Amino acid sequence: MAEQVEKYLLTHEEAKVRSRAIEDVSYELRLGLSKGEEYSGWVKVSFTYKDPSAEIWVDFKGKLVQTVTVNGTNIEIRYKDNKIWFSGLAEGRNEVVIEYENKYSHDGYGLHYFKDPEDGEIYLYTQHEPFACNRYFPCFDQPDLKATLELTIAAPSEWLVISNTNASQKIAIPLIPGTTEKQILHIFPKTPKISTYLYALCAGSYVEHRCDDNPTGIKLGLYCRKSLNKYLIPERYFGWTIKGLQFYNEFFAYPYPFGKYDQVFVPEFNMGAMENVGCVTYRDQYVLKDTPSNIQLTRVCDTFLHEMAHMWFGDLVTMKWWEDLWLNESFASIMSVFAMEGKLYDVYPTIWLDFLGGKGWGYATDQLSTTHPICTPVNDTDECETNFDGISYAKGSAVLKQLYFLVGRDAFMKSLQNYMQKYQYSNAEFNNLIDLIAEQAKAAGNPIDIHQWADRWVRTAGLNELAALIEKDEQGVITKFTVKQTPALEAHPTLRDHKIIIEVFDEDLNQVKQAEVLILPQPETVLEEFHGLKASCAILNVGDWGYCKVRIDDGSFNILKHHLNKIPEPLTRQLVYRALWDMVRDIKTSAVEFIEFVVHQIPGENNFGIANYALEISSAAFHSYIPNSQAKEDLAHELLEVILDKIKNAANPQDAIVFQKKAIHAIYNRSDIDRAIEWVRNDSTNIEGWKLGQLDRWSIIKKYAEITPEASSLVEEELKRDQSDTGHLSKIYCEAAYPVLQAKRERWENYLTEGEKMSRYEREESMSGFNREKQADILSWCCDEYFAKVGEVINTKDKEYSKDFCFFLVPGYVEEGVVIEKLEKLLPTLPQDRFDISRGLRETIDDLKRFKKGKELSAAYLAGK
Repeated sequence: MAEQVEKYLLTHEEAKVRSRAIEDVSYELRLGLSKGEEYSGWVKVSFTYKDPSAEIWVDFKGKLVQTVTVNGTNIEIRYKDNKIWFSGLAEGRNEVVIEYENKYSHDGYGLHYFKDPEDGEIYLYTQHEPFACNRYFPCFDQPDLKATLELTIAAPSEWLVISNTNASQKIAIPLIPGTTEKQILHIFPKTPKISTYLYALCAGSYVEHRCDDNPTGIKLGLYCRKSLNKYLIPERYFGWTIKGLQFYNEFFAYPYPFGKYDQVFVPEFNMGAMENVGCVTYRDQYVLKDTPSNIQLTRVCDTFLHEMAHMWFGDLVTMKWWEDLWLNESFASIMSVFAMEGKLYDVYPTIWLDFLGGKGWGYATDQLSTTHPICTPVNDTDECETNFDGISYAKGSAVLKQLYFLVGRDAFMKSLQNYMQKYQYSNAEFNNLIDLIAEQAKAAGNPIDIHQWADRWVRTAGLNELAALIEKDEQGVITKFTVKQTPALEAHPTLRDHKIIIEVFDEDLNQVKQAEVLILPQPETVLEEFHGLKASCAILNVGDWGYCKVRIDDGSFNILKHHLNKIPEPLTRQLVYRALWDMVRDIKTSAVEFIEFVVHQIPGENNFGIANYALEISSAAFHSYIPNSQAKEDLAHELLEVILDKIKNAANPQDAIVFQKKAIHAIYNRSDIDRAIEWVRNDSTNIEGWKLGQLDRWSIIKKYAEITPEASSLVEEELKRDQSDTGHLSKIYCEAAYPVLQAKRERWENYLTEGEKMSRYEREESMSGFNREKQADILSWCCDEYFAKVGEVINTKDKEYSKDFCFFLVPGYVEEGVVIEKLEKLLPTLPQDRFDISRGLRETIDDLKRFKKGKELSAAYLAGK
C-alpha cells in the first residue's frame, strides 16, 4: 500500500489552545540564503507562557530540525506531523531557539525559488497565507498570535533583499575559505506586532525603482525582475499608489501605519497579489508586456488599491481566526472601488461596470450546492483555503455596498474610523465591527436593526431573486406594482430586506420615474411609488446597490431587446446583460439565443466596458452551454466578425485594444485559426493600427497546437523570438496539446511519475494543454485512467499536486453525464480531511449538470431553427 501523506494543517481548536496558553510573542530570525536549492535558518521565539497544563508547539514544514533549545537548555527534538513540540517551559517568559535547514519551494508557498530562463537570474519571495509561514521558519502560525519580527539575512552581494521594514544596516561578510560567493548581511529593524501570514521576504536580482519624494511623505519602492524591467512603467504604478494612499488616509482618518510601502512583482505567483505589511507582492503578469486596454489597467489598478486597503483592513486590524477572512477581502474589494471612484474615475470610468461584472463570481458561487454564509465556521486551515471564493470576495463586497447604501456614507465611514482606532495592531471579529456600525446608524436615526440585518445577510447563506409583477388597466396605467422575492436555492430559503433603486420607462425607453425602495423580507412587497404611472418597462436594482438576482419580465424584455442602447446610463444597460446571462445559467434562455442577442446589440454599443462584459459572458455561454456542432462553429465565426468590425470602426485606439483582446479569445473554428496563424507568420493582421503583441501571438499558436502537430515548428520559431518564462510556459502548453495519441499517453505517464516534482506553474500549464475539449477522439481512453488513478493521487501525493491532478485533468472531452456519474461515485471514497477536494468536485458536478442542461436547450433551439 502506498504511504499516506502527512498531516499539514492547523485546526481552530489547536489555535484556541495556543491562544489561551501564550501571549506577547516575538521572533528573531536569521537566514543564510544561497543560489542553490536550500537555505539555513536560526530563530529565537520569545513568549509568555500562561498555562503550564497546555503542551505547546511551533508549526514547521521543512527539511531538517538541527537543534532545539529551551531557556538555554538543549532538549530532545520532537518533530512530527509538521510540529516541533517543547518541553521544559517555565510559567512566564520563555525563549526557544531552533536551528534548521530547508529547501526553497517550487509551488508558490513558503520561500519560493525561481530561475529566470531568459537570463539565468534567481529570485526568491515568500507567500504565507493562510498557513505557510511555517514553511519559511518555525512559528506560531495563526493570525491572533501577532508578533514582532527582527530579521537578519545573509545573501549574495549582488542581490536586493526586501522585507516588511527597510534594512537599517548592510554589512559585507568576509569570504569563507574555499568559497567565491560574496555575501552581504542585511539587518532589518523590528516590525510592529503583525500576524505571521503577513511577514515577507523578497531576495534576488530585482531591479529597484524609488519614489520617496511624493505628496504622501511615505517612502515608496517598486521592484521587478531584470528581464521585465524594459516593460515596467514605474510612473503608472506610483501614480496609483499615491492616489490610493491619499484616499485611504482621508477615508479612515488614520495615517498609513507602516512607515514604508514597497511593491514587488514576483514570478510564478499563485495569487493575484498579497498584502504583506509594507511589502506587497504581485504576480508579475501585472507588468504588462503588450499594450494594455483600459479594461486591463482598470483591473490591475483595482488590485493595487485592494492590497493597499488591506494595510488598514487586515494588517493594522486583523481577524482572530479564518472565519472572518471575508471581512479582510470584502472590505478591500469594495474600498478599492471607492478609492478609484474618488481619485481616478476620470481615468478609469468603467470601474463600477467592472464591479458588477465581478459580482458574477459571487452569484455563481452562491447558487452552488456548496454555498455558505459570508461569515462561516472554519474548522482548519485547509477549509480556509476553500473560502478564498466568490462568497468571501464578490458577495461579501457586494453586501457591504448594500450596507453602505443602507446606512449612508457618513455612518459607514465613521464606523470604520472608530474600528481602526479601537483595534489598531490587534485582532477583532465581525461582531466588533457590526456593533460600531449599529451605533453609528442609530445615531443617524436609521431605523434598521443592523444586528438582525447582519444575521440575515452575513451569517445566513443564500441568494434572492427579485422580479416585478406589474398590473395595468386598459390604458397601460400601472394599478399595482409588486416585487416578488424568492430564494435562488430551495435549500437556503431566507428572504431579506433589499434597499434598491427601481426605474420605469415608456415604450421608447424614456425614463418615467426612478425611486429608492425597500423590499421587505417577505414573498411580495407592494410598492406605491409607481401607482398611476403609464410605463412599459421596469428595471430593478438600478445603480447596482443590491446583491440580488433580477428577473426581467417578458413585456420589459421585448422592449429592451430592440432598444437597449437607448438607455443612457451604462450601468443600467449592463444590468440587463447580467439578467439575461442569469437566464442562460438558469436554463430559461438558450446560449445560442443569448449570443445572437449580443451579436445584434454590440455593433450599436458605444461603451467599451459594456461591450467587453457582453463579450466575456458570451464566451462563457459559447464554451459551456452549446454542444459541439457545425452550428457552433458558424456562430463562433459570426461573433468574431462582429468583433473585427468593432476594431475597424473603433472610436479611438484605446477602444480598439479592448476588442483586439476579445478577437483573439473568440477565434475558435479551423478556418479562423488558420487565418490567425497567417497573422502570426506574416506579423500582420491586415487591420490598420492592430499589431499582435507577444501574448496575442502565443494565444493564437496555442489554438493552432490543439488542432495539429504541425504547430511544433512554429512553436520553436516563436521561442527564439520570446525566450522569457512566458515563452517557456507556452511551449510546455503546446507540447501537451499536440493531438498525437502516443505523445498524450507519454504525457499522462509523466504526470503520474514526475508531476509532483514539477513547478506548479509548469505543471498547471501542461495539464491545461493536455485536457482539451476538442480532442475527444484522442483522449477517450484517458477518462477511465483518470478515475482509476485519482483516488491514489489524493491519498498519497502532496496537497497542491493532488489538487492540480483532480481539477485540471477532470475529463472535459467526455459527455457530461458520464463524468457526473463517475464523480458522484468517487465522492464517498474521498478522505475526510480533504475538504478542499470534496468541495471542489461537488462544485464541478454542479457545473457539469448545468452545462448538460444548457447544451440540451441549445441543441433543441438549433433543431427548431
